[in-house]
Amino acid sequence: MNILAIIANFKFQDLLDILFLTVVAYHLFIWFQGTKAFKALIGLLILGAVFTMARAWGLFLTTWVFQFLWQILVILLVVLFQSEIRQVLEKVNPLQRFGFRRQKKTEEWIVDFAKGIFALAGEKTGALIIIERDERVQEHMTEGQHLESTPTPEVLKSIFQKESPLHDGAILIREGEITEVACYLPLTPAEGLPKEWGTRHRAAIGLS
Repeated sequence: MNILAIIANFKFQDLLDILFLTVVAYHLFIWFQGTKAFKALIGLLILGAVFTMARAWGLFLTTWVFQFLWQILVILLVVLFQSEIRQVLEKVNPLQRFGFRRQKKTEEWIVDFAKGIFALAGEKTGALIIIERDERVQEHMTEGQHLESTPTPEVLKSIFQKESPLHDGAILIREGEITEVACYLPLTPAEGLPKEWGTRHRAAIGLS
Protein backbone atom coordinates (compact mmCIF):
# COMPACT_ATOMS: atom_id res chain seq x y z
CA MET A 1 0.00 0.00 0.00
CA ASN A 2 2.82 2.38 0.80
CA ILE A 3 4.41 1.81 -2.62
CA LEU A 4 1.06 2.32 -4.35
CA ALA A 5 0.53 5.52 -2.38
CA ILE A 6 3.95 6.81 -3.42
CA ILE A 7 3.22 6.04 -7.07
CA ALA A 8 -0.20 7.67 -6.86
CA ASN A 9 1.28 10.86 -5.36
CA PHE A 10 4.25 10.95 -7.74
CA LYS A 11 4.51 14.38 -9.36
CA PHE A 12 6.50 15.96 -12.16
CA GLN A 13 8.58 17.82 -9.58
CA ASP A 14 9.59 14.48 -8.07
CA LEU A 15 10.84 13.33 -11.47
CA LEU A 16 12.90 16.51 -11.84
CA ASP A 17 14.25 15.96 -8.33
CA ILE A 18 15.42 12.45 -9.20
CA LEU A 19 16.93 13.53 -12.51
CA PHE A 20 18.80 16.41 -10.86
CA LEU A 21 20.30 14.21 -8.15
CA THR A 22 21.23 11.58 -10.75
CA VAL A 23 23.08 14.14 -12.88
CA VAL A 24 24.89 15.55 -9.83
CA ALA A 25 25.91 12.07 -8.64
CA TYR A 26 27.13 11.13 -12.12
CA HIS A 27 29.28 14.23 -12.50
CA LEU A 28 30.70 13.85 -8.98
CA PHE A 29 31.65 10.29 -9.89
CA ILE A 30 33.38 11.44 -13.10
CA TRP A 31 35.18 14.38 -11.48
CA PHE A 32 36.44 12.48 -8.45
CA GLN A 33 37.32 9.28 -10.32
CA GLY A 34 41.05 8.66 -10.22
CA THR A 35 41.65 11.08 -7.34
CA LYS A 36 42.61 10.33 -3.75
CA ALA A 37 39.16 11.40 -2.64
CA PHE A 38 37.35 8.84 -4.81
CA LYS A 39 37.55 6.00 -2.29
CA ALA A 40 36.51 8.39 0.47
CA LEU A 41 33.50 9.44 -1.63
CA ILE A 42 32.46 5.79 -2.10
CA GLY A 43 32.84 5.19 1.64
CA LEU A 44 30.77 8.28 2.34
CA LEU A 45 27.98 7.00 0.10
CA ILE A 46 28.03 3.63 1.88
CA LEU A 47 27.84 5.33 5.28
CA GLY A 48 24.96 7.44 3.99
CA ALA A 49 23.10 4.31 2.92
CA VAL A 50 23.69 2.70 6.32
CA PHE A 51 22.47 5.86 8.06
CA THR A 52 19.31 5.91 5.92
CA MET A 53 18.55 2.26 6.71
CA ALA A 54 19.18 2.84 10.43
CA ARG A 55 16.63 5.67 10.45
CA ALA A 56 14.12 3.63 8.47
CA TRP A 57 14.42 0.70 10.87
CA GLY A 58 14.17 2.91 13.93
CA LEU A 59 17.67 2.19 15.27
CA PHE A 60 17.85 5.13 17.66
CA LEU A 61 21.38 4.64 19.01
CA THR A 62 22.93 4.02 15.59
CA THR A 63 21.13 7.05 14.15
CA TRP A 64 22.32 9.24 17.02
CA VAL A 65 25.95 8.12 16.59
CA PHE A 66 25.82 8.80 12.85
CA GLN A 67 24.33 12.25 13.39
CA PHE A 68 27.09 13.07 15.89
CA LEU A 69 29.92 11.80 13.70
CA TRP A 70 28.55 13.13 10.42
CA GLN A 71 29.58 16.75 11.03
CA ILE A 72 33.07 15.74 12.18
CA LEU A 73 33.47 13.45 9.17
CA VAL A 74 32.50 16.17 6.69
CA ILE A 75 35.00 18.64 8.21
CA LEU A 76 37.72 15.98 8.21
CA LEU A 77 37.12 15.16 4.54
CA VAL A 78 37.25 18.84 3.58
CA VAL A 79 40.60 19.23 5.36
CA LEU A 80 42.14 16.04 3.95
CA PHE A 81 40.95 16.46 0.37
CA GLN A 82 40.86 20.22 -0.03
CA SER A 83 42.94 20.11 -3.22
CA GLU A 84 40.57 17.66 -4.94
CA ILE A 85 37.55 19.66 -3.80
CA ARG A 86 39.14 22.85 -5.12
CA GLN A 87 39.74 21.21 -8.51
CA VAL A 88 36.10 20.09 -8.72
CA LEU A 89 34.87 23.57 -7.82
CA GLU A 90 37.11 25.04 -10.51
CA LYS A 91 35.64 22.64 -13.06
CA VAL A 92 32.05 23.59 -12.24
CA ASN A 93 32.80 27.32 -12.17
CA PRO A 94 30.25 28.79 -14.62
CA LEU A 95 32.41 31.85 -15.29
CA GLN A 96 34.86 29.64 -17.17
CA ARG A 97 32.25 28.97 -19.84
CA PHE A 98 31.68 32.66 -20.51
CA GLY A 99 35.29 33.55 -21.14
CA PHE A 100 36.17 34.94 -17.70
CA ARG A 101 38.86 32.36 -17.22
CA ARG A 102 42.35 33.52 -17.96
CA GLN A 103 43.28 32.38 -21.46
CA LYS A 104 46.33 30.23 -21.81
CA LYS A 105 48.54 31.81 -24.42
CA THR A 106 49.98 28.51 -25.58
CA GLU A 107 51.03 29.67 -29.03
CA GLU A 108 52.83 32.68 -27.62
CA TRP A 109 55.16 30.93 -25.17
CA ILE A 110 55.56 27.31 -26.24
CA VAL A 111 57.87 28.10 -29.17
CA ASP A 112 60.34 30.11 -27.07
CA PHE A 113 60.06 27.53 -24.29
CA ALA A 114 60.96 24.71 -26.70
CA LYS A 115 63.94 26.70 -27.99
CA GLY A 116 65.14 27.18 -24.43
CA ILE A 117 64.82 23.46 -23.65
CA PHE A 118 66.76 22.43 -26.75
CA ALA A 119 69.42 25.02 -25.94
CA LEU A 120 69.83 23.57 -22.44
CA ALA A 121 70.00 20.06 -23.86
CA GLY A 122 72.64 21.16 -26.37
CA GLU A 123 74.77 22.52 -23.56
CA LYS A 124 74.07 19.40 -21.45
CA THR A 125 72.58 21.55 -18.72
CA GLY A 126 70.15 19.72 -16.46
CA ALA A 127 66.73 21.20 -15.75
CA LEU A 128 63.67 20.15 -13.79
CA ILE A 129 60.52 21.85 -15.09
CA ILE A 130 56.91 21.36 -14.00
CA ILE A 131 54.18 22.39 -16.42
CA GLU A 132 50.99 22.59 -14.41
CA ARG A 133 47.74 21.70 -16.11
CA ASP A 134 44.45 20.92 -14.35
CA GLU A 135 45.85 19.48 -11.12
CA ARG A 136 47.54 21.84 -8.68
CA VAL A 137 51.03 20.63 -7.77
CA GLN A 138 52.22 23.45 -5.52
CA GLU A 139 51.12 21.59 -2.40
CA HIS A 140 53.70 18.89 -3.18
CA MET A 141 56.55 21.40 -3.33
CA THR A 142 58.63 22.77 -0.49
CA GLU A 143 60.55 26.02 -0.21
CA GLY A 144 60.83 27.73 -3.58
CA GLN A 145 60.81 31.41 -4.51
CA HIS A 146 58.06 33.30 -6.25
CA LEU A 147 58.88 34.63 -9.70
CA GLU A 148 56.81 36.07 -12.52
CA SER A 149 58.45 35.66 -15.90
CA THR A 150 57.92 34.13 -19.32
CA PRO A 151 59.95 30.95 -20.02
CA THR A 152 62.18 32.38 -22.72
CA PRO A 153 65.55 30.78 -23.62
CA GLU A 154 67.41 33.57 -21.84
CA VAL A 155 65.39 33.20 -18.64
CA LEU A 156 65.71 29.41 -18.59
CA LYS A 157 69.47 29.62 -19.13
CA SER A 158 69.88 32.20 -16.37
CA ILE A 159 67.97 29.97 -13.94
CA PHE A 160 69.59 26.60 -14.68
CA GLN A 161 73.20 27.56 -15.32
CA LYS A 162 75.47 26.17 -12.61
CA GLU A 163 76.50 29.60 -11.38
CA SER A 164 72.89 30.56 -10.65
CA PRO A 165 71.70 30.26 -7.02
CA LEU A 166 68.33 29.07 -8.38
CA HIS A 167 69.55 26.15 -10.50
CA ASP A 168 69.29 23.52 -7.75
CA GLY A 169 65.58 22.85 -7.87
CA ALA A 170 62.53 22.81 -10.11
CA ILE A 171 60.60 25.62 -11.72
CA LEU A 172 56.83 25.73 -12.00
CA ILE A 173 55.12 26.96 -15.17
CA ARG A 174 51.45 27.85 -14.82
CA GLU A 175 49.42 29.17 -17.75
CA GLY A 176 52.53 29.98 -19.74
CA GLU A 177 54.29 31.86 -16.94
CA ILE A 178 57.07 30.87 -14.55
CA THR A 179 55.58 31.30 -11.08
CA GLU A 180 58.00 29.44 -8.77
CA VAL A 181 61.72 28.65 -8.94
CA ALA A 182 64.16 26.63 -6.81
CA CYS A 183 61.38 24.31 -5.64
CA TYR A 184 62.09 21.00 -3.94
CA LEU A 185 59.96 17.97 -4.78
CA PRO A 186 59.40 14.68 -2.94
CA LEU A 187 61.88 11.99 -4.01
CA THR A 188 60.52 8.66 -5.15
CA PRO A 189 61.14 5.76 -2.73
CA ALA A 190 61.22 3.32 -5.67
CA GLU A 191 64.16 0.94 -5.78
CA GLY A 192 65.97 -0.49 -8.77
CA LEU A 193 66.50 2.85 -10.50
CA PRO A 194 69.73 3.42 -12.46
CA LYS A 195 72.60 4.43 -10.20
CA GLU A 196 73.53 7.35 -12.42
CA TRP A 197 70.16 8.97 -11.81
CA GLY A 198 70.42 11.93 -9.47
CA THR A 199 67.94 13.77 -7.30
CA ARG A 200 66.34 15.51 -10.28
CA HIS A 201 65.37 12.19 -11.85
CA ARG A 202 64.02 10.87 -8.56
CA ALA A 203 62.14 14.10 -7.92
CA ALA A 204 60.54 13.96 -11.37
CA ILE A 205 59.37 10.39 -10.75
CA GLY A 206 58.26 11.26 -7.22
CA LEU A 207 55.98 14.04 -8.44
CA SER A 208 54.43 11.88 -11.14
